Amino acid sequence: MFIGAEGYGIYSLLNSTIELIRKAIGLNIETSGVKKIAQANTEGELQNISVQANILLWIAVITGGIGSFFAIVFSNQLSVWTFGDYGKAVAIGWIGITILIKQLTSAKTAIMQGMAKLNFLAKSSLYGNIIALLINLPLFYFFRLDAIVPAIIIASLLNYLCSLFFFRKMNIKVTLYKPKKIFTEGKEVMLFGTLLSLSAFLPVLVNYLIQVFIRYKGDLNSVGLFSVGMVVINAYVGIIFTAMSTEYYPRLASFNKDKNLESEALNQQAIVSLLIIGPVIVLFLFFKEYIIHFLFSEKFVPVLPMLKWAILAMLFKAVSWSMGYIIIARADSKVFTKTAIGYNTLHLLLCVGGYYLDGLRGLGVGFCLFYLVHLIGNYILVFFRYKIQLSVPLFKIFGITFILCSLSFLSSDIEHLVYKYLSFIVLFSLITYYSWVEINKRVDAVGFISKFTKRKGNNKND
Repeated sequence: MFIGAEGYGIYSLLNSTIELIRKAIGLNIETSGVKKIAQANTEGELQNISVQANILLWIAVITGGIGSFFAIVFSNQLSVWTFGDYGKAVAIGWIGITILIKQLTSAKTAIMQGMAKLNFLAKSSLYGNIIALLINLPLFYFFRLDAIVPAIIIASLLNYLCSLFFFRKMNIKVTLYKPKKIFTEGKEVMLFGTLLSLSAFLPVLVNYLIQVFIRYKGDLNSVGLFSVGMVVINAYVGIIFTAMSTEYYPRLASFNKDKNLESEALNQQAIVSLLIIGPVIVLFLFFKEYIIHFLFSEKFVPVLPMLKWAILAMLFKAVSWSMGYIIIARADSKVFTKTAIGYNTLHLLLCVGGYYLDGLRGLGVGFCLFYLVHLIGNYILVFFRYKIQLSVPLFKIFGITFILCSLSFLSSDIEHLVYKYLSFIVLFSLITYYSWVEINKRVDAVGFISKFTKRKGNNKND
């Protein structure tokens, strides 16, 4: 609201530049560290948990320090590559400091996640972002574009301080290790992290290249529109995937390649993802204009043609995403490397090609096509390589959800408001009722709500 589409374009390019360095150097410790901590936590060896936690923290210090140094030293070159001139070199240099801060934050949150301290993890993220928001809002109000760099630094620092507060509640003593021990004990995390870095780095690289291409073919305003679309998809819709992966990945990692347990978990996860994301997709499709107005401003309305296709893509992602974690949990490096390179290359080509042909709308179509191919590719992979079966209920639920979401996609832009909102009432009611019935079959949602309400009533101090 305060910096507009152009300002958001600058903000996004600065963030993408720094995140590109962090993902290239950072060993993706927010994921690679979880696997090792989760295995130690399952075995119940407190000493081993402490050792692995300390190793992860020192790896974060080393990789974060290298990343910050690189960003500061090469800030001039990064500014030219990203913005076409040296104008943002100082800004990139200052924001480069956040690479170290974010690495330390990632290490602490990975330890919380691996030890199943999801309560601490949630509170750390929530409090850090709320405090950052309260401090940064006045900065943006008074200083507008000049507040971008301080806001990024303040947000990363506050998130770190909150993660540190909850990390200390876990009573893990931080010990100074010699470099030899760090590299010896942390060898597995580093090797797995190097593997995962490719997966984490390539999407950030693709996003960065798409933004640079849009700036080259269009302007910073168009970059801001694209970035807002990705925020809506990844943050507001994608929050469902983020929340689920917090528990899903450590659980898969603890199965140690047991295909029966993996198959059961995959089907459960994909079904629940579909049942939750279905009503969200219908709601976003019909009210996307109002959502953009409410969350941003009327200046961002031109993103709607792209957003419509990108929201539909989340239906395909709900299943393909659940299957993709099988590869990560198994640490199948050969497949992991090939799929990471192949998928991200396809993603770049479809999105850049779509934008070249039809602007932001074409980019949205390319985004949707990518996740359809991603779904088909991952299905073939888990079926033939890992012998994991997708259940009949999953196919049934996907089919029904796909039909209802497709009808919503087609009717969401009806010009006659009476017909449009009548369609919404019918389709949203159908998909919500269907999702509720299917979820209740699996987790007894009615019983849970009843018990929770009763408990809250009996314990007024809760």
